[in-house]
Amino acid sequence: MRASFVNIPTLLGIVLLLLVDRLSYGQSLDLNPTRPTVANSTGIQGKGVLQVEVGEDSYPQVFPSDQETTALAVFYVPFERLRIDFGWSAFNTEATRSDSHRGVGTIQVGGKVLLRKEVYRRSFPGVGLQYEATLPTASDSQLQDKGQQLILLLNHHYGRHGMLDVIANGSLVQSGCADQSRCRYGGQQSAALSLHVRESTRLYAEVFGQNNAQSNTPPGTYAFGGFYHKINDSFGIDGGMRFGLSSHSASFGPTLGVVFGKRLQASGAQSDEPGVVQSSDRRR
Repeated sequence: MRASFVNIPTLLGIVLLLLVDRLSYGQSLDLNPTRPTVANSTGIQGKGVLQVEVGEDSYPQVFPSDQETTALAVFYVPFERLRIDFGWSAFNTEATRSDSHRGVGTIQVGGKVLLRKEVYRRSFPGVGLQYEATLPTASDSQLQDKGQQLILLLNHHYGRHGMLDVIANGSLVQSGCADQSRCRYGGQQSAALSLHVRESTRLYAEVFGQNNAQSNTPPGTYAFGGFYHKINDSFGIDGGMRFGLSSHSASFGPTLGVVFGKRLQASGAQSDEPGVVQSSDRRR
């Protein structure tokens, strides 16, 4: 990792920690982190909750590329089964053997819709759809992109009190369309296991593959191991390491991030998210 990039996520983390100090603790926000895995469950934060995530993904490899991204994501839930998404690759750099580029990356807008809520101890999984439109920023950098992605989300909880969450995603991707003559089509498939070792901590294992650059990751097939730890109802941290499994993958890549949330409007119902401390048979 280049030393010139280390201070960016550090400074962002300090800013978030200062913001967390101003949040009201003890409120049930039902935060649903989209990091550190690529796979995303059908879960949605509590109604009226604003969630913000900042994280860095780094692939310090000369081949196929030396890629680093510091990204910001903002989520808001106006209705129980609808989440609105905004993402920005606030800083992006890529280097090959012959050239290098740097810039402010791209903007993503979209959302998630919960089509079928999971009911624990019933065989049918939760089902959702997520849409992302990728838009260029005002930067002149060659890291600009334009495209869209439609993702099918599936997940189901198993084990005592739903300790193990099995997540599967499949998507259709259109990318590189800033230049119409170079628009590419592809896909991304991912499967992840989320183990709730206790209410505040989850461990993740994941395998995913893609044939284009998505989710701040170079093309290829990867295995991932990581964690999410909830500090309190308003704040958590995540991290882990991805390892390339195919010959054209980046060989490794660390990831680290923070997530925090705040309720902007009152919610009339309590969440029934599965977890190791839940005892109800009805689950998300």
